[in-house]
Amino acid sequence: MVAEVKRTSRLSPTFDTERFIIAPLVPTKVRELFAVLLQDEQLAAQLPWMEDKSADGALSEAFLLELQCAGGTAQVWGIVERARRMFIGAVVARDSVYGIDLEVLCASQFWNQDVAEEAGPPVAEWLENHMEVTLHALH
Repeated sequence: MVAEVKRTSRLSPTFDTERFIIAPLVPTKVRELFAVLLQDEQLAAQLPWMEDKSADGALSEAFLLELQCAGGTAQVWGIVERARRMFIGAVVARDSVYGIDLEVLCASQFWNQDVAEEAGPPVAEWLENHMEVTLHALH
C-alpha cells in the first residue's frame, strides 16, 4: 500500500501563544527570513540537511525553501516574539514519505527558552486536523 497525504485546507491560520505570534509566510518572506536565520552559525551547525554552512549555503537553502513553499511541498510559519515584535524563528512543515515533518527553528540566542515547546504544538495540532490520508493498493 502507498499512502498519499494531502492538506484539506490551503488557508493556514495565525496562532497566538503567550509569548509568540506564529504567522504563515508567503514564499518570498520565507526566503527573506531564512536568508538571515540560517546565517546563525550555531543554528546552521545543528541542521543536518544544510550541507554548506556558509553565507552562500544559507542563501541557497533559503531559496530552495522558497521554491518548496511555492510548489506546495512545504509550509512555513514565522515565529514573532510579541514583546520585541521581531522574528526569532520559524515552524516548517515539509511533505515526506511518512506524512508531514515538522521542525521548529529559532535563532541560537533564543535556545533554552522553550520556543519549540510553545510554537510547535498549535501548528502540529492544526496540521493533524487538516490532513487527509488516502491508501492506495499496489498491483
